[in-house]
Amino acid sequence: MEFELILTMRGEDGTTSDVSLAHISRAGDAEVPMLGLSLSEGKQVVARLQREIVMSEFAATTKQGRHCAQCGVVRTIKDYHGARFRSLFGDVDLRVPQYVKCGCAQPQGDAPAGARPLRQRWISAELECVQSELAATVSYERSAQILHMLLPVGSGHSASTVRDRTLRVGARLEAELTMTAATPAHQSTVTTVGLDGGYVRHCCPDPAKSFEIIAGRVLAEDGSQRSVGFVRSIDKHSRTRVQRAVAEHGGARDGLMVFTDGDTRLRGLQLSVLPDAAHVLDWYHVTRRLTVLSNVINSKDAAGQLRSREQDRISEWVESIKWRLWHGRPAKAIARLDALLNILDRPALADKTVVTRVCKVATDLRRYLNNNSDSLPDYGRRYRAGERISTVFVESAVNQIIDKRMSKSQQMRWSPHSAHLLLQVRTCVLDGRLRQNFARWHPGFPANDSTVRTTA
Repeated sequence: MEFELILTMRGEDGTTSDVSLAHISRAGDAEVPMLGLSLSEGKQVVARLQREIVMSEFAATTKQGRHCAQCGVVRTIKDYHGARFRSLFGDVDLRVPQYVKCGCAQPQGDAPAGARPLRQRWISAELECVQSELAATVSYERSAQILHMLLPVGSGHSASTVRDRTLRVGARLEAELTMTAATPAHQSTVTTVGLDGGYVRHCCPDPAKSFEIIAGRVLAEDGSQRSVGFVRSIDKHSRTRVQRAVAEHGGARDGLMVFTDGDTRLRGLQLSVLPDAAHVLDWYHVTRRLTVLSNVINSKDAAGQLRSREQDRISEWVESIKWRLWHGRPAKAIARLDALLNILDRPALADKTVVTRVCKVATDLRRYLNNNSDSLPDYGRRYRAGERISTVFVESAVNQIIDKRMSKSQQMRWSPHSAHLLLQVRTCVLDGRLRQNFARWHPGFPANDSTVRTTA
């Protein structure tokens, strides 16, 4: 059995031409698992089809571009140079004409720097978009392997190439942060903002060194969300970044809630970005500190150094502190904690090792509660009303934005600058906005649901 694939091209003037793409031979007794094209044959057919289409489109483009854009005079060709167009479906070598400058053209030296034409990049927007989507999800090396495995991409698409192109996209997203105004994309309004931090390993020689990444999530009334990620130490526009995420998602409404773990710098960011929002301290982080205190009190060391009556009494006081915090009585909880520290400071207890540990943990807890005393609501009432009391949604954002790509699944070392640019791409991918940005940068960029007309 013989198959011949023929491409018929029809020009604007109505003329047609046929090009043979491939000849495929098949035995008539093929088994069911061997039906259809193989991966290698599919790559060859798609690469040849891409080559014919690109060359035809480029010929039409250069024919139209030969006319001067100002006076319409047909310019003379003075030379040709080669260029390799990179695409998802193979590389195409092009013969690019160079035209003699028209007399009406302004000398390039007199033109403003911003008005000079940028150097042409011979790469398809689709390739950059797909490489960036993959690199934001898996490692650069794995991204290159997947593309080579499934598509007829040409040579030169190594891990370093994927990295450079992805970071270039991240740099463009970063530049737009301050260059363009935010346009609301949703009719809904933002109800909740969560901010939290995570750490990744630094690429410097010191193996113990790491740097912090802030991850955030913006939730709207209609259930939609927007992700935010940036490296705290190098980002100069963290305020603008969070404000833009809120503005693009419909803007903030009255009663906006901001959830954090009580970190001082996150509180400062919240106060500078959303000063009218109500800050809520995450209940999980409160209970975690209380659990540490309770574990020290009920440890074997405490049982050996304290009388059972003293140990039970201290444990009951910790439970009463937790009860007061849960029921929205932070002032009484802090006063109870102060009283507990006074009891532990008595000479009969102060010289015991376990008491010293309890005092240290209790002092840290008191400082933590005092710093966030205005962010301790009635957790019990909120819980019974079905309202949010923890930053679970932010913890999942940290896991999605940071851990899955940078620390847990892929034990890589990062420079703060590269990690920051990759975060801009990753948040766009997680929110499904990357292809929208490419469509804005490149008019006519195909959407995911674009189709071709088929003939019977």
